[in-house]
Amino acid sequence: MILEDIRYQLEQFSSFDDVRLSIKINNKTGIIYFNAGMIVGAIFDDKKNVDVFRELKDLEGQAEIGVSIGEPAPNSFDEYKINKSLDEILEIVNKSETVESESDNDDNPHISITEDPNSNNEVSEEVVTAIGENLSRITGVEGVLVLKASGEVIYSKNVDDPDFESADTLFLFNQSKELGDMFNFKNLKSLICEANNNYRKIIINNKNITYSLIVSPSVQTLKTQTEAVKLLEG
Repeated sequence: MILEDIRYQLEQFSSFDDVRLSIKINNKTGIIYFNAGMIVGAIFDDKKNVDVFRELKDLEGQAEIGVSIGEPAPNSFDEYKINKSLDEILEIVNKSETVESESDNDDNPHISITEDPNSNNEVSEEVVTAIGENLSRITGVEGVLVLKASGEVIYSKNVDDPDFESADTLFLFNQSKELGDMFNFKNLKSLICEANNNYRKIIINNKNITYSLIVSPSVQTLKTQTEAVKLLEG
């Protein structure tokens, strides 16, 4: 699928600023601009932004994709910037399709749903704080750090140096994703990192939010990971 090809490119160049992705498929062309892994704006045929991904979602065929680094989105995109991850955009697309389908089943042909591409679909900070507090209560969890995809710290508890932990967490997660891709392990969601000096960390990605747990050497890390994943998915 074309969206999987786009996801692959986003992951490969997630640490780069101002990247332009050019697409050609079925005699249609388009451009996606992204920055540090976040999609800034998109245009494809006569579609813009979120509508581009609605169009691409159902397209089949061989796509030609080109990547150019150091190509910021033109000023004409300023008014319509998305600044969302691919998962967030697809969540908007899928939610819209679900609502439209339900409307059709209710025999309400005049009801239409329009998603604002600039609406904020991220988990609220209040919810993140509550989740972080619950994670910190799991037996053996000594510290909790919560990050946005950009690396911004939105919650921390019992973490001595959040900036260092943020960089360390993103580095470990991105390196693990790259290694997983080499072995065709797609959609990495969680991992356990351990070293001989009692360094133990669990990293979980859920709804484009990254949770980093510092874990005591006195507990079974796999059990702690299972509890944390269940809490996040519950």
